[in-house]
Amino acid sequence: MFTIGKLAKMTDSSVETIRYYQRIGLMRIPEQQGNYRFYSNQDVETLSFIQKGKDAGLQLSEIHELLKLQIDDRDQVRKVIEQRLEKIDLRIKELKALKKRLSSWVDECKSTDENCCPILKELKQ
Repeated sequence: MFTIGKLAKMTDSSVETIRYYQRIGLMRIPEQQGNYRFYSNQDVETLSFIQKGKDAGLQLSEIHELLKLQIDDRDQVRKVIEQRLEKIDLRIKELKALKKRLSSWVDECKSTDENCCPILKELKQ
């Protein structure tokens, strides 16, 4: 059994992060015993799961959904990850379009003979 400070140190988290996860329902809030709340190995596993999910690029809402699933809910787990992949693909397309736009502005800025900056001119229109 650990205090929140010990849990934070064990998992390279902060106390504030753990409390935030509790507020949004990702982690349980243990019963108070005297002046302290004590955490278990299950809480360490939950926090590790959350951190690994974040490292994999999952949003907290997706991690929350996965935490509710059982180990044999493969179809549902796959569905959550496939939806995340779709969002990533969409974001990649958006970023490529943004890169193309900004690159064209830089090219125009390099090649223009005008005194005014074509980038600022475009932004002000």
